[in-house]
Amino acid sequence: MRKAPPVIVLLVLLTCMAGCCTDGTVDVAGPPGDMQETLMQQCPGINVSEIPVATPELIRTNGSYIAGIALGDERAQALIQHGGKPESIAVLFHSCPRSDPYCNQNPSFVIRYGDIRFAVTVDEATGTVLGGSALVPNTPDPNKPSPTYYKTRNLSTGIDTVYLGDVPIMTYNGTSFLYLNESYGNPTGTVTDTAPAENLSDLIV
Repeated sequence: MRKAPPVIVLLVLLTCMAGCCTDGTVDVAGPPGDMQETLMQQCPGINVSEIPVATPELIRTNGSYIAGIALGDERAQALIQHGGKPESIAVLFHSCPRSDPYCNQNPSFVIRYGDIRFAVTVDEATGTVLGGSALVPNTPDPNKPSPTYYKTRNLSTGIDTVYLGDVPIMTYNGTSFLYLNESYGNPTGTVTDTAPAENLSDLIV
């Protein structure tokens, strides 16, 4: 029986090392080149590397990677296109259903749209969007007789609507906006004359 030439043995070993050796950890430097180009087309002027990370100790990858995933979401794109500004990347803590033990472990990309912040939550391990939710100011400014924000949910359809007084600002489901008040995101619009929420703890999730 002939022995395999050393070159073939070396090739087999290199193939095994390249295809099988992994420690299973998430190690992503950022959005791949193709993804970055797509994001620039979808959301021109957004530099994902400049978005601040509020809770760096709680994420496993990095802010650019998380923002890159979130900006693939239709709702994030719509907000950016209508004046929304990327604000931060953070793991947001809120009440969780008992059936979801990982609820407070996934990071969110937070976009500010007027006084409303919209959080797009992602799964770092799978590179997918898990959901999105509007965060609205909980405490009105006592010095201004402005209307208050509130959010409703249709339990049968899973559709959320955010109101400022009697004016609907946005209606969305798990993937897209069904309605978005574009004048609200316009700095010259009268509907935006309200008190901004100073921090994420002062919000209704």
